[in-house]
Amino acid sequence: MNIKLVYASLTGNTEMLSDLIIEKFEEKGLEVEKLFIEDMEDFDFLDDADAFIVATYTYGEGELPDEMEEFFEAIGEKDYSGKIYGVIGTGDTIYEQYCVCVDQFDEQIEKTGATNPTENLKIEIEADTDEDFENIEKFIEDFSAAL
Repeated sequence: MNIKLVYASLTGNTEMLSDLIIEKFEEKGLEVEKLFIEDMEDFDFLDDADAFIVATYTYGEGELPDEMEEFFEAIGEKDYSGKIYGVIGTGDTIYEQYCVCVDQFDEQIEKTGATNPTENLKIEIEADTDEDFENIEKFIEDFSAAL
């Protein structure tokens, strides 16, 4: 099973969440390849994946991170029928548009024909509450069950 997680992280919170998600999958015996969006030279890196996760943060008042904009546009033109995906992200509730980029990516990827078996996972700043860890476990369970 080829599972990839592509992420963007400005402050390190989304990378920490990505690492935690990968660790939880490894506990289930599933290997996940972690890809930093700024290291990608083109947008074909998910083409050979059976399943993938996009991890993003929401910038400012609801903007996509600069480093994710081209990927966001490119992914909408892909055909990922038969693939499983999930979207996770970090944000801050002081902003009116809390974690809105998670939902934007979900809508964009849905157009590709891929299937999202999970609830979008939104974490305020960093995972540190019982509710956060319960939501992470549910995400892992739902995603794993669909593989």
